[in-house]
Amino acid sequence: MIEFKNVSKIYETGTEAVHDATFTIEKGEFAFLVGTSGSGKSTLIKLILKEEEASRGNIIINGKDITYLRKKRVPFLRRSMGVVFQDFRLLPDKTVYDNVAFAMHIVKATPRHIRRQVPMVLSLVGLSNKAKMYPNELSGGEQQRVALARALVNNPSMIIADEPTRKLRSRNSLGYYEFA
Repeated sequence: MIEFKNVSKIYETGTEAVHDATFTIEKGEFAFLVGTSGSGKSTLIKLILKEEEASRGNIIINGKDITYLRKKRVPFLRRSMGVVFQDFRLLPDKTVYDNVAFAMHIVKATPRHIRRQVPMVLSLVGLSNKAKMYPNELSGGEQQRVALARALVNNPSMIIADEPTRKLRSRNSLGYYEFA
């Protein structure tokens, strides 16, 4: 499902954020990346999402080598992924329901499917009673669950969570990233 073959990422400043990474995460596996701040965890996620390009090596997602994927194909790659970002990236002018539905609008889901799926996923994360609220009216944990609902709503083949327990740990603790 996710495979890195001798992947390195060197920024223009000369900083090598990833050095010769080789690993495979199979379908159904959970993988946790643990490391201190600045150890390259976020860079790995950006490489998977094609927000950054590898300096060398190959990245294979769902059996396809994405190393040289054209920019116009990147949105199609990302549709196979559910992502929970560290900062949640919720739309402040949209309700909880609309934040989750937005992910379905992007993939051109039918209005009927959206009306069925969004309440089901909100129930799954325990936010059915918050559907009409806005992000600024929610606690940090509730915002995190909205982000999780948005990541799950299109039934992606994988979930990538960038520090999913960030609110639960102290600032100086080790961060971890989950790929599933």
